[in-house]
Amino acid sequence: MQISSLIDIIDGRLLNSPSISFIYSFKTDPTKVNEGDLFIAKTINDIPLAVENGAFAIVTQEVHPIIDKEIAWIKVLDIDLSLIQLIRFKLANYSLQAYICNSATYSLLKLYSNSSSKNLKFLSNDLNDFIKNIDDIQDNDILISKDKELLEKIYPNVNLFNKNNLSYENLVEHSLFEVSFTYKDIYFSKLRLSKIYIRDFLSVYDFLDLELDLSKLKAFKYFKPLFLDKSLEIIEFGKSDKFIITQNDNSLVKNEINYLENRFTYAKTLYLTSKYNSNLDSKQTIVKTMDELKKALKENSFNAAYIIGFKYDDISKALQKLEKQASLF
Repeated sequence: MQISSLIDIIDGRLLNSPSISFIYSFKTDPTKVNEGDLFIAKTINDIPLAVENGAFAIVTQEVHPIIDKEIAWIKVLDIDLSLIQLIRFKLANYSLQAYICNSATYSLLKLYSNSSSKNLKFLSNDLNDFIKNIDDIQDNDILISKDKELLEKIYPNVNLFNKNNLSYENLVEHSLFEVSFTYKDIYFSKLRLSKIYIRDFLSVYDFLDLELDLSKLKAFKYFKPLFLDKSLEIIEFGKSDKFIITQNDNSLVKNEINYLENRFTYAKTLYLTSKYNSNLDSKQTIVKTMDELKKALKENSFNAAYIIGFKYDDISKALQKLEKQASLF
């Protein structure tokens, strides 16, 4: 891309008279910059490394000394907007499909993406992650995002992925976390999946149009339990009436809580959250650290602990560490 075209795209101002007139690609991570790249400086402290690695142009919102007069130095008013404008320009050269989905479906698509012949490109809320692979974009790739506003900023003609009209039959809820049902004359037996995420699963099943490895659902972490014994030691799936559920996506919390309370009415549920959550009102206990979380689990009687703001894997590791410490005594 010519520097003059770049300046027009991002509405920038050239600060010097460089000897170079073009760039090959653009990066936001100074450690990934190659010779000929444009570096978009989120922080000016990264600029020297980008220059050292061979950047041909620097885009910055803050003032920074021109340490190499041979390359282009471009000032913009909004670095985030400039990044979006560059991505939008880049993607406009390709024929793509773009879909918005909810967080659960997004997770399922990532889980099965390696098994599909379709080229799925996942757009997280952090555009820096997307930029790492932007040079790999090709015609007919499929953009997947759970952030509708962000996706519409970088690519037009966004489609809704989830289908709410999917119907299934012969549902059996073996537990809160395991179901069987029939869909399109295919019987799915004892899937490690909650009823509330069946339609998300079927949307992915239809879209990928392949035989899914159902054992992979064990890695799906939405409404996935950690079963515990009385000593808070993790035990085999379904071998206890005491369990933990974690959730970090607030858009899914209300639906999960409603399902838990409607289906688990006889049990005592403990609600722990790293910060105040409006879905819980007075039922919540705020725990800001993992140590506070472990203490709350030890000191409270519960059948289910619904935890917001802590990762499933982090809690699992913390409880395993607690188990090892207890075994020493």
